[in-house]
Amino acid sequence: MVDLEGMAWSRQVLGAEGPHVRDALPRVLVTTHNRFVATNTALNLENAAPYGLMWLGVPKELVNEFAGLAGVQMYHPPRASYKLPVINGVPLIPWRYAKDRKTNVEGVLFGKPVSEPRKSVFQPLALQPQLPLGDEGLGEAILDELTPEQRQELDAYGKNIRELAAAHSLVAVLAYASNSEALHHCYLGYAELGEDNMLKWEYREELDISSAGISAQRAVASANTQPAFDTGPVEAPNLRPRSPLEGPPTSELTSPSEKTDADE
Repeated sequence: MVDLEGMAWSRQVLGAEGPHVRDALPRVLVTTHNRFVATNTALNLENAAPYGLMWLGVPKELVNEFAGLAGVQMYHPPRASYKLPVINGVPLIPWRYAKDRKTNVEGVLFGKPVSEPRKSVFQPLALQPQLPLGDEGLGEAILDELTPEQRQELDAYGKNIRELAAAHSLVAVLAYASNSEALHHCYLGYAELGEDNMLKWEYREELDISSAGISAQRAVASANTQPAFDTGPVEAPNLRPRSPLEGPPTSELTSPSEKTDADE
């Protein structure tokens, strides 16, 4: 079932390409999650430290995914180690709010306290004006799949959303809960940052990560199919009678060779 309200919010806040951005987010997140799970599994460490770097991987993948869209700019928060895409003048920031399935995103602080780089995203951005070059029409291509009745309902949502969006300075937040075992939840919402370090959501929807077409669960390493050193048939010894010319076994010991530098 098409979530027309979520689509309308993306269109009104993120502009004409908003529906395309919204549609691509589950795929970007699931792909990034699986890549970090694979790295964590391959290193075979006792902890999930490699997966923990996903908080840096997601912003990078969002930048890579949307850099070619018309009207998208890149924002580097002061002293941050990442960049963020700014779509229709609205920053899109990923936020890993939990590592488990049960935590309610509604009650989680955005930071303890919120870092200065994150705070800067919720303030007016000093971006250079630029021409809206790049791919366009991708958002409209999604809307073209709607029926006339759905399009009318979408436009009705849009009228109310425009008034709400105009009254607030909103940031798009991609909130997700995950660990090295699974990607549990993924939300897209539009919020302001309160003085209590909590996000004040004007709207939030849970995105369907199963629609990404890629497993959101941990990739299980396949069993090793390489033959072990002791597998296979045992070679039979080649037995033969001793020749008279070989003589009896000697009892002399071979003197050991001198120790070399290579043996040290």
